Amino acid sequence: MSEPERAQQNENENEEITPELLMIMSASIAAYLGKNVRIRKARFISNLGPSSWSQQGRVSIQSSHTFSINK
Repeated sequence: MSEPERAQQNENENEEITPELLMIMSASIAAYLGKNVRIRKARFISNLGPSSWSQQGRVSIQSSHTFSINK
């Protein structure tokens, strides 16, 4: 399967962003910034694979585990 086909399949499998969800996001951003905002595009990104932030977090946590061997 080619990359464009995979991207199209992922888009079809994603949940739909409802108008209610867009309204909630817009209200939240407006409350944070103190001015009205207009959302032009929104999409879910959780199915796009692991992010570098989450991967680095896992590396940090795993490297913090130290084992001492008592002889």
